[in-house]
Parts: sequence; structure tokens; C-alpha cells
Amino acid sequence: MGLFELLKRKQRWQTRLFIGAALLLNALLAGVAPAMPDRYLPLMLCLNLPFVLVAAWWMWWQPFMREQLHHWQQTEMQTCELLQQLEMDYQDAVPVAAQIQRASLKLRNWQKRDAETRQLVRVQGLVDHELAVGNRLYFESRLQHYLTDSAEPVAGALFLLQISHPEPVLHNTVKLPRLRSCIELLTELCSVWPQVVMARIADNDLALLIPGMQSKEAELFGDRLALVLSQASCFSEVQDFDLIHVGFVLYEQGQSSYQLLSEADMALKTAQLQGPNAAFGFADPQKPKIKGSVWWRTELNNALRDKRFLLSFQPVFSWHDEDVLQHEVLVRLQSSDGDKLSAGVFLPMAANCGLTGAIDQTVLLQVAQVCTRERQSYQGRRCSVNITISSVLDNGWWRWLEEQVQQRRLPVDLMALEFHEHHLHQHYLQLKPRLLQLQAWGFALVVDHVGLSLTPAPYSDELPISMLKIHPAVVRHIDQQLEQQLFVRGLLASCSGTDTLVIATAVESESEWHCLKKLGVAGAQGYYFSQPLARLIAQNQLME
Repeated sequence: MGLFELLKRKQRWQTRLFIGAALLLNALLAGVAPAMPDRYLPLMLCLNLPFVLVAAWWMWWQPFMREQLHHWQQTEMQTCELLQQLEMDYQDAVPVAAQIQRASLKLRNWQKRDAETRQLVRVQGLVDHELAVGNRLYFESRLQHYLTDSAEPVAGALFLLQISHPEPVLHNTVKLPRLRSCIELLTELCSVWPQVVMARIADNDLALLIPGMQSKEAELFGDRLALVLSQASCFSEVQDFDLIHVGFVLYEQGQSSYQLLSEADMALKTAQLQGPNAAFGFADPQKPKIKGSVWWRTELNNALRDKRFLLSFQPVFSWHDEDVLQHEVLVRLQSSDGDKLSAGVFLPMAANCGLTGAIDQTVLLQVAQVCTRERQSYQGRRCSVNITISSVLDNGWWRWLEEQVQQRRLPVDLMALEFHEHHLHQHYLQLKPRLLQLQAWGFALVVDHVGLSLTPAPYSDELPISMLKIHPAVVRHIDQQLEQQLFVRGLLASCSGTDTLVIATAVESESEWHCLKKLGVAGAQGYYFSQPLARLIAQNQLME
């Protein structure tokens, strides 16, 4: 018997008891009334008064009880329907609250399992499943991150290791244990450095990226790698053979990942020519002289004073509407030497000089002027500005931004703020309340460089993200790489049912764009569509 039936039965018994008591009292009074003097009539009325009051109260209470009983009935029916959908039995003897709690527990378990599944699908394209380390796509995306991110060490070392197996025919039962043993040794050897990226980039090739490593350390470490790995226990039966070659190259932020991997590959080939179990470091004689911190501080301060930061705008194209979704703002520094330096070159130095906050302020104000001036012709589409996490977390900078918003100096309805996914992972707890406040003020939130991390992304469920931008390393040759396509499918699945758009970046060929459209991305940007422009473009101007 359900709760609704119990309440209804209880209400019927209360009504019958009340009416019976009233009739019995009045019958007794009617029997004794003829024999009683008139002076007792008020007493008889007083005895009936409680029943009159209770009757009046009952007339008011009955509709209320009927409404409540109706609600209880609806709750009971909906709970029963929910349990049926969850393939659970409705138990009449159990209170509704307890049954709802059972359903809630099962839903939470399903949500947890769904989040784990989505994360698993998302990282499938970034992992080498035979060795349980990152694959080439993962390594290239991390390398690109360390070459461009101003918050990371400005220099480091890249190592390529090639393992040779002397057997003419080698089965995986022998090869994979050897490779796993090498991975374990490399993990132990690299444990003294806080940030190490390790990956398998080819069948017998491993790659190491060690940010912050100096030139002398790289030379010693390369020789140590060749020595320790060639004498590892997994090669005990073949130690007389040529087993390990190591090529390494030093890098600085601002270099291209393609150039760096080419140099490391040349160093590896040189090591192979030097003999068995050798290491070689490639030195580029063409590298320009590095500017000192004093020069950079002076240059950046003068650029802020003289307003030498140049803006260009790269449109984000929607294939659904065949129109522009928004523009990403790209910043270059007009140096005193006459060069136009990209943000990947000057931002690391600005971070070292403590000037990223001032540059972010300057860029925001410049973009605000452009958006305000072009509001009518641009028809309300936003400009996306890359903001460093250090600025958002700085209390003084945050107060400045709040003041600009309150005084309406920033057209928040025409601006989006773009943040690096890696930094969201690193500082998520501190960033979350401020990102929610930015959205409350009217800014749209964009996350770029998506695809660098193998860890779960809590922001996708907890923050109102308007756009996710896929890392260029995932987009490059995606039409030829099933792992990269799998990653994009997982990312799209994680955004299903939300208002978040998934955007590809650095699209450079028609084949890449055709593959991305088939996968289902909402839009893209890159040289295939347009070079960065000196101005915003209005609706339907992209193909002109």
C-alpha cells in the first residue's frame, strides 16, 4: 500500500471519528435536555462550541489536505516511474524519501561512470597503450606548449632515444618487455627534474622533454642515458651489440616544434655514425645572440609607453552558417630593431620581467576601443583575447578589471577571454570563482590548447565555457591519423548536451578541414581560411 493510500485512509477514519463523537454528544444532550432547567442551556451550547470550531477548521483544512494528498500521489507516481526507468523495483513498504535516495545514489554512480568513460575516450588518442606512456601526438602537443607558454621555463632539452634490437626476427613478447624496462629506467633517471614529458614516438623510438635543463647537464645526461640503458638487465643477452643511440638538442621558447624535432633527429643520426651506444648533441651555429633581461625590460617598458603592441584578428569560421563566429586577437610587438615579434617570443620575457599584467591591460583596452568602434558593422560578434592566468590571480590586476567593467570601459558583450587549458588544470581551485565572476559580468569564456592534458577536465562540467579550441598538434594531418580523430570524437562526446562549441585551430589544408567537418566540430580557424587581418570583418565577408 502506497503512502497516498495510507494518508487517504487515515483522513477517512479521522472524519468518521469526529462525526461520531459530535453525534453521540448531541444525542446525550438531547436526551437530558427536557429534564434540565433553562439555565443549563448555555452550558449545552458551550459543550457544542468545540465541535463547531473544529468543524469550521475542518472545512478549511479539507481542501488543503486534498491538495497535499494530490502532491503526494504525484510524487509517488513519478518516483515509481523514475525507478522503472532505472530498472529498480518500487517497494510499497519503503518510504518515498528512501526510494528517492536509492535512485539518487544510482544516478550518481552512473554520472561517475559516464565521466570516466568520456575521459577514457578523450585520452585514447594520446596514449601508447603498449607502454602506457604518451604517443607522438601527445609529445608534440606538450612540446608546443613548452615552446610557447610564458609561464613555463624559457629553455630546456629534447632527447630522442632509438633502441636497436640485434635479432633479425623479434616478437613482441621480447620487444615490449625491453621497451617497458627502458621506460622504467628513464622514469628513475628523470626523477630529479620536476617537469618531464616522456613518450613513444615510433616503434622503437622514445622521446624525452626536460624543461629547465642547461647545456652542460644535457651533455652529461645524454652520455648517462646511453651508458645506463645499454647495460640494462633487459639487454643482458645482447650487451655486445649496438643497442642505444641518443640525440639531443637544447631549445628556447620561440622556436618551432618542427625545427626542434628536425634538429633532434639530425643529432640522433650523428650519434648513430659515432659508433655503438653513443650520444650526440646538435648545436645550431645559426642561432641569434640572445637578448639579456635588461634589454627586454627596457624594450617592453618602452613599448608600453609608446603603444607599440600591434593587434591583428583571425576569424573563427562556422561551417554550419558559413559565417564568422568570432575573432581571435593576435598580438605582436613592434621592437625598436624594426622587427615584429610574436607573443610566443616576447611573453616569456615579459613574465620574467613581471610585465604580463601591464601588457594584458594594454591589449584589453585596445581591443575594447576596436569593438566599440565596430559594434554596428560587426553585428555583436565577440573578440577573443588571450589572458595570462597570473594576471587573473593577481588581486591588484583583478581590482583594475572590476573597475573597468563597472565604469563600462570594456564592452563585455563583445569580448571573450581565452585561457590555456594546462593552466586551468594547474590553478583550477583558485581560478574557478573568478572565472564564474567574469562570466557573470558578461565575458564569454574560451579554453584553448585543448589536448595537452591526460587528466580529467573538471571545468567542462562546472564552468559556463562557450568554446573549446583544439590544440594545433591534434589538427595537423588529422585526416591521416586515426588517434587524433578519436581524440576529437571523445572531446565532442564530452560536450554533447551543452552549449560549448568545439573549434579546430591552425587548419591549413582542405583535407584537414573536410575531416574535421565530418567529425562534427562547430568551426575552425587557420591559414586555410584567412591570414590574421588588420581589422574585424563583418558578416559574409570571409570569402571575399
